[in-house]
Amino acid sequence: MSKNYVDHIFRRSLLLSKLFTKSWGSPQTLEKLLYFRQNFIGQGKINELIEKKKPTMVITKEWSRKGITYMEGNFISPLYEWCPELFVPGVEICTWRGLFPEKSDKRNGLVIHLAGTGDHTFFRREYGFANDLLKEGYSAILIENPYYGTRKPKQQFSSSLLNVSDLFVMGAAIIGECNFILRWAKETGHWPLGISGVSMGGYMACLAASNVHDPIAVVPCLSWTTAAPVYTEGALSDAIQWKNLGKELSSKHFRDSILQIKDCDWLDQLDDRESFGRQTEDSKRFMWILMEEFTNLSKYPVPYEPSLVKAVIAEEDAYIIRNDVPDLSDLWPGSHIKIIPGVGHVQAYIQMHDVFREVITETMEAARKYSPTETPTKIPENVEIK
Repeated sequence: MSKNYVDHIFRRSLLLSKLFTKSWGSPQTLEKLLYFRQNFIGQGKINELIEKKKPTMVITKEWSRKGITYMEGNFISPLYEWCPELFVPGVEICTWRGLFPEKSDKRNGLVIHLAGTGDHTFFRREYGFANDLLKEGYSAILIENPYYGTRKPKQQFSSSLLNVSDLFVMGAAIIGECNFILRWAKETGHWPLGISGVSMGGYMACLAASNVHDPIAVVPCLSWTTAAPVYTEGALSDAIQWKNLGKELSSKHFRDSILQIKDCDWLDQLDDRESFGRQTEDSKRFMWILMEEFTNLSKYPVPYEPSLVKAVIAEEDAYIIRNDVPDLSDLWPGSHIKIIPGVGHVQAYIQMHDVFREVITETMEAARKYSPTETPTKIPENVEIK
């Protein structure tokens, strides 16, 4: 029996829950996302946009219990402030829960914990991460992912995103949301700061960290440097509606609309079959192209202090394919990798929280040696999202 047997068994259950059942996303949405990635988040400029249109932090609830202060709040996603047309109603409100040692002198830092695939509530992160880390003085902020929980569109079933572009909107939104929360935490006296997540949450943590202009701890767990093989070759690929996506991709209207996108060579790449030795179907090749465009970490800045990045990966992971894709240590020189031997993705996700917490603690302690930056964000005079 292979060591990632549990991953393959779990994959069969995914057949009951299909991904991307509607479309690739409108060409107009993909065009706006490409422009935003190329000119802003791909250049590490999300904080300039936040400074230009700063959201209002709203605290909706606060209470204390057994030495812990709980706080809940929300704000408008910074991405929505600039690109409202990317959002369906309700997705734009970022809701979060914070847990802090009640006495300020017991606070040793703050970590944002991002949701993994299927994590629609705060429960899993609160009991799997926050509660134990609070004993060491680490405050926690738990963000509700776009398209999850109260931010889930009415037409969406569970975690099954309707459009491929929804994943890219999620990533771009989380970059802005995490950076705004980290700024708020820094301004209210929290230091050191960190960001972590498991599976999809780990990848989103890397995206968010790429735009942070401070030395923060970054602990991505069970993720890697690009989602391209995850959705075309990994266990999740079996859950994708390839037939519907292939039909849309072959339509003249869709292709003509993609051709109108400025500085976009996606169809040229698609037609260059010789460069896709590992993919034969058009729909899987196009998925690879889009995932590389929007999720490959090489498209984003290196974190401010890469030595404070420590990834945790499962040796036998059948979801996160690492073959023939960029290595994290190559993209982010100075970063660290911890391998959990002999386990797959699902087993590690369920059983290895103690390892994840240990690495978070180690990395936060390393971040304590650094001071927050004091350089003010350069505010652009004229910003326009076309």
